[in-house]
Amino acid sequence: MLNAMRNTLLLASILAFHPAPKPPAAPSPDRDAILQTIRDFYIGDHTGSVEHKRKSMHPQGAFRFVDKAGAYQESKFQLVATAGDTLYTEELLSIEIYETVALARLRLASRRRPEAEYKLMTLHKVKGTWLITGISWGWGVTP
Repeated sequence: MLNAMRNTLLLASILAFHPAPKPPAAPSPDRDAILQTIRDFYIGDHTGSVEHKRKSMHPQGAFRFVDKAGAYQESKFQLVATAGDTLYTEELLSIEIYETVALARLRLASRRRPEAEYKLMTLHKVKGTWLITGISWGWGVTP
């Protein structure tokens, strides 16, 4: 009887610290739309496609960064056809969604330099469509 009670208490304490796994969350239509927006952005960036740029970027959005000399730089998105940039590959690290605003973190490996570049994309849901409103980036990860 004492062993049975001890085993019951032990099982209860284990379950208290290790709850049952939650079932996987249902796919999010917003997450899928954000992923497509990011895909469209990179198709536009790699190929120069103005159509993909317009599908993914808000016309009032901007690139923002601090250059290697320490100066803040900002330039408004140019939604025009350009030469594509194929000298890097992108890797999506995470997406956080907060109702009508989202943050996507990406790592870019470049054939131009050995260090990785990191982009933070801010997206807003504008009239039901997810668009990139700002892109900030930097180099390296600070421990």
